[in-house]
Amino acid sequence: MRKLLASSVTAVALMLVGLLFEAAVAAAPLSPLQPVLAPGAGPAGPFAWLARVLGVASVHGNALVGLSLAALVLSAAAFLRLLQVGWRGEVSLRLVLGLAVGANLAILFLPLLASRDVYSYIGYGNIISLHHMNPYVQTPADFPRDAVALLVGPKWLGTPAVYGPAFSSLSGIVTRIITGVAGQVAAFRVLAVGASLGTIALIASSARRVRPELAAFAVAAFGLNPVVLFQSVASGHNDLLVALAVAAAFAFMLRGRELPAVAVLTLGALMKATGGIPLLLLLVWCVARRPAGERARAAAGRIGLAAAIALGFAVPFFQLHDPTLGMVELAGHQGWLAPSRLLARLGEAVGGGAVAGAVRVIFATVLLAAIVVLARHVALPAAAPAGRDHGAPELGAGWGWSLLLLMLLGPVLLPWYVVWGLPLVWLLPRVPRWVLLGVSTALAVSQFAAEPDRYPHAYNANILVGHYVIAPLVTLALVLLLLDGVRRLRAGAGLRAADGG
Repeated sequence: MRKLLASSVTAVALMLVGLLFEAAVAAAPLSPLQPVLAPGAGPAGPFAWLARVLGVASVHGNALVGLSLAALVLSAAAFLRLLQVGWRGEVSLRLVLGLAVGANLAILFLPLLASRDVYSYIGYGNIISLHHMNPYVQTPADFPRDAVALLVGPKWLGTPAVYGPAFSSLSGIVTRIITGVAGQVAAFRVLAVGASLGTIALIASSARRVRPELAAFAVAAFGLNPVVLFQSVASGHNDLLVALAVAAAFAFMLRGRELPAVAVLTLGALMKATGGIPLLLLLVWCVARRPAGERARAAAGRIGLAAAIALGFAVPFFQLHDPTLGMVELAGHQGWLAPSRLLARLGEAVGGGAVAGAVRVIFATVLLAAIVVLARHVALPAAAPAGRDHGAPELGAGWGWSLLLLMLLGPVLLPWYVVWGLPLVWLLPRVPRWVLLGVSTALAVSQFAAEPDRYPHAYNANILVGHYVIAPLVTLALVLLLLDGVRRLRAGAGLRAADGG
């Protein structure tokens, strides 16, 4: 008992040290972890004080970059140690919940971190609320006098919105109510914190219902994950709204409430298209598990509900210039950490553009095939046994598989994408579970220099590490995931973890 207590105390203490150290580095003046900040939004508060006390605030140049990398590695290692303790049931849910809630709220005392995407949110919101135009046609570059135009990332300045119409509407509301870029950034970060806290509460509730011995692990995997805290919550990313929708839909399904689950997942998909895949699996589940004579009515009710919600948000933005509302634009982007880009670059080096194009087609085909396989599985009567949880854990595991495969097979991979599937990671079998957690840990250390102009050499090194270290590791993880999926398919195994893990 003493050994178990010492193990949990050590893990919790290490987690606290890692989070505080990363927060102190993030709050240092001109920290490599900060993007360009809005006027009046510089570091302040308790973590700026901590940076001064620790001497981090007086470190500059490459030494500060080194501290940035060290902080990322320490918090990632501490996170993995806490997960080991949580998996063995050596730490209480109450303690982990307290740490997770405190850590998420503490993020509000840090400046914006990791990404400039929130400035794009504001730019698209301004197009709606200030200029009364369509963000799927106009771009932030069309309004150079907007205060936020100078802050939007160069790659996205001339890009129309690639987010769902529900999120575009939300962006318009935020920019209509709140004036000033700093205040608008704060508003999106408060939304992100709220979404993260809501997701944590839902994870805790669902895990206690299904596998109470894993509840602490489930909460820690999301709520204390450095990539969630420092690269998702701290940057105000809308991916957290998708995570909230997934967690809420799963909680509804545990109680057999299909219509609310369809509604909330539809809203998640209208925030970001990512939510569309679990929504598709949910609709297949709702229809296929009914007797043949009831399927048409079930399909009409649930598909009709999703379509009505989608139309309500999409109609105000519909036009013929881009009737897909950003989906075609999004499909043309590639990310520097994505396995598809790595293998396409290798294919191009070996056989030219035709080979690179073939690689991209293969990735898209594998993703489509995986979705079909998952849909067929959730349609099996055996996937929906009767019981207190209404068979929802198998469906939730299917969502986890689908979101993990989408993340790794898609053309863009960014750290905040891991939040899509993390609310369900505790449902997954061993290989996909540790692939998701391993990738999240690798991505947590993938951005030790956020801005090319501030630390150009460090930023270039960051890119090289991403290309030649992290991307190959993520690609290896994808291969392991696919092999395990094929093995489970041949063995007729389910999608979720057995009670033994």
